[in-house]
Amino acid sequence: MKKILPLDIVALVFILALAIFITKKTSSRTGNKIVAVANKIRYEYSAEKNGVYSVQGSLGTTTFEVKNGKIRITDSPCPEKKCVAQGWGSPLVCLPNNVIITLENTSSKTGEFDAISQ
Repeated sequence: MKKILPLDIVALVFILALAIFITKKTSSRTGNKIVAVANKIRYEYSAEKNGVYSVQGSLGTTTFEVKNGKIRITDSPCPEKKCVAQGWGSPLVCLPNNVIITLENTSSKTGEFDAISQ
């Protein structure tokens, strides 16, 4: 059995804190375009049309649902199914299957900025 090092614990706490921050910040996010990257192949879907879609990752097929401008992973071949437990939000990540799904806006609303330059 491998020994857990203090640096392992620090890394785990950092990753967990980052995941919580991203989940809280983006859980209510909506958009009009979904971008799924699976095995370095980019797929685009409309977030304005409800439906169930699938992409092929390195382990198999990841299935996600689009409903009212939000997304969630409903099934994946990964062993622990942590990506399914993420619920509705963006970004959604399935590391074992090499799939990342994000929700984007193609048109910005008044008062929202992608970047500010001087």
